[in-house]
Amino acid sequence: MKPRYRVMVSDQQTEYTCRQDENLLSEALNQGIRAIKRGCLGGGCGFCKVRVESGRYELGKCSVKVLTPEEKERGYVLACRTKPLSDLMIRIEK
Repeated sequence: MKPRYRVMVSDQQTEYTCRQDENLLSEALNQGIRAIKRGCLGGGCGFCKVRVESGRYELGKCSVKVLTPEEKERGYVLACRTKPLSDLMIRIEK
């Protein structure tokens, strides 16, 4: 069984758990957390863009039109394409 990690949403003062083999958005939705916007669920729209403030993660393929290399360097990810490798602190940009 894959480990579960805590995902803390810093600007919402909420948290949930996410398995290492699941993405941040689907696990949030499965646990009734609606703080992260959702769109295509495939990495193409950018609605679920969040910034990881701390922790390690794996970012899957996503469109460079919605997540630029500069944003990646600053810690931005698409929640629908991101799997945790440790506990995470994320911030939802408005």
